[in-house]
Amino acid sequence: MKKFSVVFSMCLALAVLRVHCAGLAILEQSVSGLGRGLAGMAASWGDPSALYFNPATGAGCETLTLNTGLHVLTGDVRFHDDGSTLTGKKSGDIIGTSFIPNLDFVIPVGDGLTLNMAMTATSGTATRYNSYWLGRYFSTETSISVLELAPSVSYAITDEWAIGVGFLAQYCDVLMKQKINTTDALPPGYGRDTRLKVEGDGWAFGFTVGIMYKPTEKTTLGLGYRSSMKHTVKANARFRNIPDAIVALDPLISATGYNDHARISMDQPQSITFGIQQKITDKLTLMADIAWTDWSTLKDMPVKFDKATTVTGGTRHNPNHMKWHDSWRFSIGGEYALTEKWTLRCGATFDERTVTVHGDKKTMMPDSNRYWVCCGFSYKWNEHLTIDFGYNHIFFEPSHIKQHDTSGKILKGKFTGYTNLVSGGLKYQF
Repeated sequence: MKKFSVVFSMCLALAVLRVHCAGLAILEQSVSGLGRGLAGMAASWGDPSALYFNPATGAGCETLTLNTGLHVLTGDVRFHDDGSTLTGKKSGDIIGTSFIPNLDFVIPVGDGLTLNMAMTATSGTATRYNSYWLGRYFSTETSISVLELAPSVSYAITDEWAIGVGFLAQYCDVLMKQKINTTDALPPGYGRDTRLKVEGDGWAFGFTVGIMYKPTEKTTLGLGYRSSMKHTVKANARFRNIPDAIVALDPLISATGYNDHARISMDQPQSITFGIQQKITDKLTLMADIAWTDWSTLKDMPVKFDKATTVTGGTRHNPNHMKWHDSWRFSIGGEYALTEKWTLRCGATFDERTVTVHGDKKTMMPDSNRYWVCCGFSYKWNEHLTIDFGYNHIFFEPSHIKQHDTSGKILKGKFTGYTNLVSGGLKYQF
């Protein structure tokens, strides 16, 4: 019998698997911000939806303020074969439709001090391939849902300066499916693909700090920092459809398959966001953002099983090397107060890829450079209620990939596609 092992390419993280932001980042925290490509978010004085980027922004709220939003992600991303030695069907559209909510509120307590809470689903995306597609030995389905609770405090030191500090608590729920090539491990007619399903969850904790400065009445600057976090997902693994010949050789495996436990370790990197807002006229405000994420610290996502069986190649540990690079995000945008009730927005964003070498990319996250084109508006219903809307179209550069399975066969080709993000929200000032 040929030697084989499972290729466990779990691209997990707290900030999650993404097909429309670089690395594992997810940025659906603000409906109004997405309408301008997230430009100026770290400098959004008095905007509860900006707390994710800078906890000092809450200092600008003079009354109890509640902000909520819902983001709907759709699109079409597909794999195009270009010389793979693996056999199978086409991938089909891999992203489907996802719904991502956010809820934020700020409570002023006096003397420039506010208590804040940001509750954000920092993931709501998934990839799902045809069960018999070419790259089924790397992944067939991945779904990651992450909820972040971020209580924070903002303090306006003077009319020009404000600071903020917060605590981050994130809950991660993971589902991953793939197949294991136990077909080629046996003589023709005796093998079949083993199915692997992994489900698990875990908590991680960190902190965030920020500062804001208004050198003039027309200029606002902001700087936000989010700490790195260590994640350990405790998971249950189920191996099914194992060939009879393998079952007969391994006492740990039964005819119906076997269950195991796994631990997946990952590091969520630190990040820094700088923003500026410049009021040009009474109606027009221009904005920009620069964000850096320390993805190069994510060198591995090791996976450890409790059992070492024939199906896992006789090993309990898979290092799962990542080889990522730091990434930058650049955003420009603006707002125009058309009337007392209507505000219009637009913006553009460049989101840099984290993986540059084709052989380092994973089918679970076909990373590439992204270009966002964004627009949106706000309508002030009355003195308390404001309705927000945002739309993003995100273009991908083709993402070329060359991934090897344990038998030496190659998945080679490219991912192409786009995503659309439609967001709606409400802001209520009591």
